[in-house]
Amino acid sequence: MDNTKIFFISVMILFVTSLSSSEAKKAIEERITPVGQVCIEGQNCSEVVAKTDYSITETRSGEEIYNGTCNTCHGIGLAGAPKFGDRVSWGERANEDLDKLVASVTNGLNGMPPMGMCMDCSEEELTGSVQYMLDAFN
Repeated sequence: MDNTKIFFISVMILFVTSLSSSEAKKAIEERITPVGQVCIEGQNCSEVVAKTDYSITETRSGEEIYNGTCNTCHGIGLAGAPKFGDRVSWGERANEDLDKLVASVTNGLNGMPPMGMCMDCSEEELTGSVQYMLDAFN
């Protein structure tokens, strides 16, 4: 009879151990599950993926670009940026060729990072934003 009890207890211990390891394994798998999956067009993906069009259909105005991105630094003169509407802080830059100023924005200059942190701006939009800032002197 003692052997039967020992056998029964052993089976129960193995059963409980296997359950807890199974639960632990499930918990680990849940923690390391990828956040998302890549679905390349043309492949049969298991889930329906909404197609997103990231292209900009309309050109934003210089004022929109300025207010959305440029104002962060040019509004207060952050990191030496010439202040909006302040001819003194712009110095000789206010008299430079528009193309040269746009090139400075595109490539970055001193504390200003390339594209002025407007990574989705077109050259036309950058030109519009620089022109908007220059027009503020009038």
